[in-house]
Amino acid sequence: MSERIKKELALYKLREIEIDDMKLKVEELKIGEQLGAMNYEEKVQSSMNCKNNDYVMNEIETLEKRIRFNEIANKRIDNALKRLDIDEAEIVRRVFIEKKSITLTAQELFKSRKSIKKSIDRAFEKLKLA
Repeated sequence: MSERIKKELALYKLREIEIDDMKLKVEELKIGEQLGAMNYEEKVQSSMNCKNNDYVMNEIETLEKRIRFNEIANKRIDNALKRLDIDEAEIVRRVFIEKKSITLTAQELFKSRKSIKKSIDRAFEKLKLA
């Protein structure tokens, strides 16, 4: 169970990057579509332009669904972290999402490595029960 939690936490940052990248792709597709905009008659005709337009619309829809899926996954992590004490959530965020070492996290938070490890253990127990 804790391995699954660790995996989800590790994917958080990657999902954020992927969300930003997909949003840019959607924007590019929409801008490209506007540049090649045609009148209504051309859009409804069975032509190459129409097929290209369908492809663009389908691509935008697919990207928007993937964006939403990733946003939901990250929101679930945010909600899980809300169940933790403020200190525990901050430690989990730094160690597992921001990928900082326990030593660096301990230094930044003016705590011992041992207290950081205990906070991580407590946090994972709470996350397992949720």
